[in-house]
Amino acid sequence: MTIEDHYADLVARGVRLADQDGRLRCAAPAGVLTDALLKEVSARKDELLAHLAERRVPLSYPQEQLWVVHRLDQAGCAYHEPVLVELEGPLQPTALRRALDAVYHRHEVLRTVYPTHRGRPHQVVLEPGSCPLAVVDLTDLPREAREEAARQWVEREVRRPFDLTTGPVLRAVLLALDTERYRLLLTRHHIAGDGWSLGLLLRDLGDAYDAARSGRPPTPPPNDVRYTDFAEWQRAVRRRDPLGTRGAERVRALRGAPVGLRLPAPGDLAADTRDAPVARTVDVRLDPEPAAGVRALADQARVTPFTVLLTAYAAVLSHCCDQDDMLIGSPVAGRPRAEYEHVVGTFANLLPIRVRLDGDPPLDTLLRRVHTEVMGALEARDVPFGALVAEIAPGRRFDAEPLCQATFSLQNLPSTEVSLPGLRVTLLPAPGMAPKHALTAIATPSDGGYAVTFSVDPARVTDETARAVADGFVRVLSRAAADPGRTVADILGPAGPRPVQGPAGAADATGPARTESSHSDSGSATAPTGPVTPTQRRLAELWRDLLALPEDVTPDVHANFFDLGGDSIKLTQLLAWVMDDFGIDLPVQRIHALLDIASLASAIDDAVKERDEAADATLAALVRDVEELTEEELRKRLS
Repeated sequence: MTIEDHYADLVARGVRLADQDGRLRCAAPAGVLTDALLKEVSARKDELLAHLAERRVPLSYPQEQLWVVHRLDQAGCAYHEPVLVELEGPLQPTALRRALDAVYHRHEVLRTVYPTHRGRPHQVVLEPGSCPLAVVDLTDLPREAREEAARQWVEREVRRPFDLTTGPVLRAVLLALDTERYRLLLTRHHIAGDGWSLGLLLRDLGDAYDAARSGRPPTPPPNDVRYTDFAEWQRAVRRRDPLGTRGAERVRALRGAPVGLRLPAPGDLAADTRDAPVARTVDVRLDPEPAAGVRALADQARVTPFTVLLTAYAAVLSHCCDQDDMLIGSPVAGRPRAEYEHVVGTFANLLPIRVRLDGDPPLDTLLRRVHTEVMGALEARDVPFGALVAEIAPGRRFDAEPLCQATFSLQNLPSTEVSLPGLRVTLLPAPGMAPKHALTAIATPSDGGYAVTFSVDPARVTDETARAVADGFVRVLSRAAADPGRTVADILGPAGPRPVQGPAGAADATGPARTESSHSDSGSATAPTGPVTPTQRRLAELWRDLLALPEDVTPDVHANFFDLGGDSIKLTQLLAWVMDDFGIDLPVQRIHALLDIASLASAIDDAVKERDEAADATLAALVRDVEELTEEELRKRLS
């Protein structure tokens, strides 16, 4: 067994290895480090130490998906996670700074950056230092102008791009509005933590601030388990087979499902909506009485309230889209072992849930269908979403979500309340971010009922559709408990044909969208074409290396990258190699049109020509400037 295989096997068992001043340290769950395994580790200690020194820590699967999204839209803010609080009282800024530093020190993922090697990202944990904190004093402004200035500051800050290569991935801004009135904004990139993590961060911040203001050391105890341990464990477990048996079962269950929703498309959009879309929200409330009906219906059907709520959501989407088969994504916490419950990081996984409404079934029948599907999805909750995408929709477009354009979640996260002793703390709404999906629904238990927020992408979903979904959701749930034998058509009326969304919404709802450069769907077979130009030949070599094609195989210059086994990670890796080899950084907006060697080579040749012509023009202009100088002026410049 190679040392790489041996190390991966240890990590998959839950063994954590570390180099401490040249000594190999091991930690593992109880019962894992048997005498035989310890003897094997001891025998290969020097090899393991050398491997630890040279290895590059991989990204977890959730991080990898977020890294790809960021690579494709580095100016986007859809995955910025802001929290904004107002602080009233005698704040001690120095204590707050020390508390932020303590939290920054404890949770390594907050000071992790993501450089690439040969186009592939890996994690590098930076040494502990100060948390990035900007203090902005607005007290010199007229009192009536401070609110507007604070609002502008917050909007600019939460939408300011992150650089995942150099960091930081957490930023803090303290706005002073008065002597005892402040606003604290914490903005993280989602790659550094999920919703569950936010509760952990705010709890640690409150404890550290209390210690710092009391004169005690604010540093909380270090975590025994780090996020990088989870990333390596997840990769090691799925090293040979990312899907596994349960993933293969899910692929069979999901195959053939539409990968898009036929949502009514907006008409002409305002320029600001096209250039920087901000999600629009519709808030509704399910009062205690119908909410009690939801819980009673769940008990009667022996399902969870989540299943009832999801069924109502799917029923309304079916009515709005005139579609009886769809995929709805639902995020799960993704913390498979108890030791990860107190680790800050991004663990969440998206479960695609297939809902079929053919035959206009009564709601109680539909409820049983959805329950069966939810159970199947939960059985495979640890299967990375990206692995499912690679199998089900490998040729997907990059300007639309893979598989699930609509998502639904029922909040069960730790409290996001902020407690800083000695201060009155109020959680404020943060500015709207760019939409993550075409349509998102989040239900939160509240005062015996449910508060439900529907968030939509205005570039793909009309305001009328958003309101119709929200109103229909409440109507279905309000009537379902009273008469679960009614059908969706009984409650909402018959659904009619809907205008289909454009390219951004994956109008081909029956399968993955193809690009103009793909020839795999051509009606007539054509003979493979080998590389001809020097650029095509070099790309064929990169293609072969990246896709692990046999040495004697020459890729067809018209073959689709995804059809040959590529995925989104490998495509971004290919672009990095192209930049290294040709000195060309291709715009990511054109990626979906460059999925074969012929198209990519043509784009590279054009870009090289433009670059060289620009360099020639610059040089010619410089020569002209020099020629116009007098001898004395030239002598002065040279000296």
